[in-house]
Amino acid sequence: MTPEPSRYTCPKCGSAIFLGGADIEASYCPNCGTLLMPQNTEPRKSLKDGIFTGLEIKVPKDIQKLLIPGEEVIHSVRQARLEQAVTPDSIFVTTHRIIIRRPTTLGLRKNITDYRYVDMANTEIKKGIINSSIHIKMRFLSEDCCLKGIPNKSAMNIFRTIQERIQLSRGGFQRSQPEGGEDPLQILRVRFARGEITEEEYLSMKRALEVL
Repeated sequence: MTPEPSRYTCPKCGSAIFLGGADIEASYCPNCGTLLMPQNTEPRKSLKDGIFTGLEIKVPKDIQKLLIPGEEVIHSVRQARLEQAVTPDSIFVTTHRIIIRRPTTLGLRKNITDYRYVDMANTEIKKGIINSSIHIKMRFLSEDCCLKGIPNKSAMNIFRTIQERIQLSRGGFQRSQPEGGEDPLQILRVRFARGEITEEEYLSMKRALEVL
């Protein structure tokens, strides 16, 4: 049984071509003459792609040029077109900050805004049926950051990354508690176990602490 023809796009000129049956082995683009093989063609995306759901995307060159030494992009997504039909935002979560790339003038220009983790107070996520929104409360009276139309499959990972980076910007996830805030008897036991004090000193100090 001959398989149904599939619609593909020519990688050179962008023309739509139907390949199927005998044509799947080799064919030529009717417009530019490019030899088309299955590995040379890309399936045409559905018109719904990116309209109702956000998309994971590659990092464009203009964003790559903005990265400082040691900075890496962890997540890169484009919001669903339901939020902004013509010029949806692209969101890049890096090791140092969040970068939002917002096209204007029908995509002819773009505004780029970044938010540093050190300036963030806290964050929350609101999950929808297919997309999520992440709201970030900024410190120092700065305008809050809201990431809308993020695909659910990426949103939770992005949310966790932002939380982790906020904690890291404040000096780590778990700071060791200073000795003054710990149980004095426990500190005494640790010192004795390390050999820092003798047994006689340990018992004497332990009695003194128990009286307090």
